[in-house]
Amino acid sequence: MGGALLGPVIGAVASRVGTGPAFSAAAVADVLLIVAAFALPRPAEAEEQQGLRAAWPALRDPHVSAGMWLTALAGMAFGLVDVLAPLRLSRLGVSAPLIGLTFLLAAAIEAGLAPLSGRLSDRRGPLVPVRISLAASIVVSLLAPVLAPAAVLITLLVLGLPAYGSLFTPAMAMTSGGAHRVNLNQGLAFGLINLAWAVGQGIASAGGGAIAQATRDLVPYSLFAAVCLATLLATRPAARSLITRLLTRGKRTSA
Repeated sequence: MGGALLGPVIGAVASRVGTGPAFSAAAVADVLLIVAAFALPRPAEAEEQQGLRAAWPALRDPHVSAGMWLTALAGMAFGLVDVLAPLRLSRLGVSAPLIGLTFLLAAAIEAGLAPLSGRLSDRRGPLVPVRISLAASIVVSLLAPVLAPAAVLITLLVLGLPAYGSLFTPAMAMTSGGAHRVNLNQGLAFGLINLAWAVGQGIASAGGGAIAQATRDLVPYSLFAAVCLATLLATRPAARSLITRLLTRGKRTSA
């Protein structure tokens, strides 16, 4: 996820030093992270081993499925923005270093908002920050493809992109809580989160870019805003009750 947030920054560095050195440095960083992961100590107490098959029943838990969907939605947002926003900024005359700085500032603000989103989720429930993030995401998605000049668009991206990333904290809390309730290993739950992110980002980056090329940027952004609106409406009590009943009925049928 961090790589996706800082992807445009790496692109800006590549515009200065060349793609070879920039992406080679990123590859070295990945190797160092892999080595660090293998160096982590094993848990003191051996936990019950669970295979991937144990994760499928957990998908019927409303909290797990909702957390995965919100994560996929955030992945869609960044997949779309990381492809289209730098191109639009470039068309408006913004240099590559300034594009990278724009995304870096947005990532910094998002990092600062994450603890606040977590505290709000603890005090008021996860749906409160989710609704705020979804409403802001709709506004950002509809404005990003049309705002000009460049300074106005940069301001929107710096202040607005954290709305997408703010979905992560409550989404992971919901998935973790649901996994605990159905006795799913937290490592597998984290794997589901990463899978949801990857699927969302992959679909939006490829599909959004293709749709924008065939039409205009406003079309994929509007489609994403519509998905955010549908998700926001689904957080209403009546919709949540219906979704829970459908998931429960599916679980009983499969049992």
